[in-house]
Amino acid sequence: MIGHRLAVWRWNRSYTTAVANADVVVCGGGISGTSIAYHLAKRGKKVALVEKDSLQVIAQASLDLYSHLAKTCKFRYVKCGRTYLASSMANEILLRRMYSRGVVHNDKVELLDCQSEMLERWPFLQTEDVQLALYSPEDVALDPVALCQHLALIAKDHGALIYESNPVLEVHIGDEKQVYGVSTKMGFIETSHFVDAAGIWAGSHLVKALPHQHIQTAAYPCTYSYIHTSKLPTGSVSDMTPIFNDLDGNIMLRTTSFKTLCAGFAEESVRPLARQTGSAAPWQHPEPDWNIFDPNLEKLISRCPMLGDCNHGDLIVGMEAYTPDKLPTIGESSQAKGYWVMCGMNGQGLSLAGGLGKILGELMCESQSSTADVARVDVGRFIDLHANNQYLIGRTPEVAALTYSNLYHSHQCHTARNLRMAPIYHQLRDAGAIFGEIMGYERPLWFEKTPKSERNALMSGQDSLVGKPEWFERVASEYEACRERVGLMDMSSFSKYDITGEDAVEYLQFLCSANVDEPIGTTVYTGMQHQKGGYVTDCTLSRLGDKKFFMVAPTIQQERVLVWMKKWQSILKARVHVQDVTGAYTALDLIGPSSRYLMGDITGLSMSSNDFPTFRCQEINIGMATGIRAISVTHCGELGWVIYIPNEVAQNVYEKILEAGKEYSLQHAGYYTLRQLRIEKFYVYWGQDINATVTPVECGRLFRVDFKKDFIGKKALEEQVERGVNKRFVQLLVDGHDKETDPWPQGGETILKDGRPVGLTTSAAYGFTLGCQVCIGYVENKEFGVSPEFVSSGHFEIDIAGKRFTCRLNVHSPSLPMISSEHPLHYRPTQ
Repeated sequence: MIGHRLAVWRWNRSYTTAVANADVVVCGGGISGTSIAYHLAKRGKKVALVEKDSLQVIAQASLDLYSHLAKTCKFRYVKCGRTYLASSMANEILLRRMYSRGVVHNDKVELLDCQSEMLERWPFLQTEDVQLALYSPEDVALDPVALCQHLALIAKDHGALIYESNPVLEVHIGDEKQVYGVSTKMGFIETSHFVDAAGIWAGSHLVKALPHQHIQTAAYPCTYSYIHTSKLPTGSVSDMTPIFNDLDGNIMLRTTSFKTLCAGFAEESVRPLARQTGSAAPWQHPEPDWNIFDPNLEKLISRCPMLGDCNHGDLIVGMEAYTPDKLPTIGESSQAKGYWVMCGMNGQGLSLAGGLGKILGELMCESQSSTADVARVDVGRFIDLHANNQYLIGRTPEVAALTYSNLYHSHQCHTARNLRMAPIYHQLRDAGAIFGEIMGYERPLWFEKTPKSERNALMSGQDSLVGKPEWFERVASEYEACRERVGLMDMSSFSKYDITGEDAVEYLQFLCSANVDEPIGTTVYTGMQHQKGGYVTDCTLSRLGDKKFFMVAPTIQQERVLVWMKKWQSILKARVHVQDVTGAYTALDLIGPSSRYLMGDITGLSMSSNDFPTFRCQEINIGMATGIRAISVTHCGELGWVIYIPNEVAQNVYEKILEAGKEYSLQHAGYYTLRQLRIEKFYVYWGQDINATVTPVECGRLFRVDFKKDFIGKKALEEQVERGVNKRFVQLLVDGHDKETDPWPQGGETILKDGRPVGLTTSAAYGFTLGCQVCIGYVENKEFGVSPEFVSSGHFEIDIAGKRFTCRLNVHSPSLPMISSEHPLHYRPTQ
């Protein structure tokens, strides 16, 4: 967090050298750099913005053709709106989902399903194949040059100093990898905070003290191409004509009273940039290539035939930085303290930079953002492999081609795959696994019944939005095995850590909201909260010794949680050692009532509820293999164990489990089955349901919090308990839904009470035991709070792509019937 330190500026007139102190040095005079300088200066920080070119040059270069929303009352812009065109069922459902959310937010959006009406409004378009159009009047077209200059002027009014034609030469870090200054062409600036907002050059500044001599960032520049031509030969266009996005053609058109701009995003037309030599060398700006752009041009002329009548057109190649997941990156790098990044805008710089600048300012000044949850854009969501240039060169062209695509939880890229794999990957593939990637890991999503040897086992694209997905029958079979017999899941991607040392107990007691000072052999489910009470993460902590713990956290938390723990280790000066052992173990989840007998057979130990109850851990042997950690938690509410097997013996153990499992009709199961199981049991997952904006009070996990001890966020939770909550997580059972023909919930659907929006779903699955769609979501009542009466009264519905369905609400985990003879006492996470 930045302290309030007065900056003193001194100029040595004998030399072209600036000698200065600053709270923050911002590198980059484009939309990102000027935005963060503006927000920090308004907060009273002493800011120095340095830019290698003049602001006029860099603002022109940062022109983002795909202008979105820019809300600032002091800047002139054309509120022309935007129209989305859908020719396929998938994109039609996408527009209906956008419309239902737009109506809730009073965006005055319109849906048009009549081609004649579309043609009447926009006679220069070919609309015969368009099934649905959505018009949003809120989108704007603006001048990014003037916007950057405007932000810079306000920042200067608040005390920021701006140095143009002043490139950064080196960022200096000292003891404990803390930034202490920046060398520029004009001289040295003393500072403890540096913001790298240099666009496609982010991450290329010299930092001699680091292994690669620069910060590694998970962003890489690619080209995008667009045509600049004259006004369409028609009187039906003006400056107020909306921007058009053809979702199926993957093209964009902006036509005004004096010019026409059009772009296309075919993957084969996107090229990653190359450097001449070294990471600091300039990027090579490729020449326009009409042959590469030709597939886009054909689609543009097909959609707007008048383009072919324009006299001439200039093909322009722009450059933009893209990330592996199509989301921008902001936050403090774990590689150097005080080195902040704001990069990877993925072609959405104008629409995102203003808000991201505000959020980064909050993070730098207050450690937490009050504007939004930052987990999805936090720099900590990536690990080293994501910053590998070869990985980025493979992935980012695909991401660039998805610029205007809406991606759901199920989406999988087809590039940069098969990177991280469990030792039993090929055996799982042979067993029929269809893999999805998360954090570079390939994990089985479901298993085909009769797999072909030469099939593509990597899922790409996303699930159908209407009717049963292709995996439905297979997941139903896997689900039945896990509930009535025994299923086997690969959970190797989960983040895993060993925490040891003299202060391990005291350290973890302070970081965790639950009591983790339990006897050796105990496993505790706990949250780690930040100062405002929200979740940094949830995890299980298993006590292996007096001063030794084994922690398991969500896959996407591998870097972020490690950074959080090391941060507090430094603050507390705790004598602990935290080691990431994610890649050291293969994790297999044995789920179901027969898991007790199967575990007994392969270990030779008693697995009775007395000898090995739920939430216990023990080191075991399986056959000749030793050093295996068995934990009686399945992460989905069913009876079972996750066994963490050292990689060198994983193959041997896996084969023994399969052989012994034949007696119990063991069946492989994938992550989709885990999802159906956990949502039906009302298990919330970090990153999908809960995040930094959600507290244990709001998601029904308060009973897991121990207020008898001190921990981070305790005061905030006590205050929330005292005043009550305005938000509460619920489970929704959807009535009247036809799984064959209706659109399926994906998360993000509006929840309504008596016709009024009161919340959103966060995740969804089909409940095979409950026999209906099941969602997890939250309801809000900011005015009067969420009381039991608020949840139990009234008529609740959810809106799925414009169609409303009645819902029944649960605030606690339901009791689910079983057919098998054994009825174990399942863990019910909200009670």
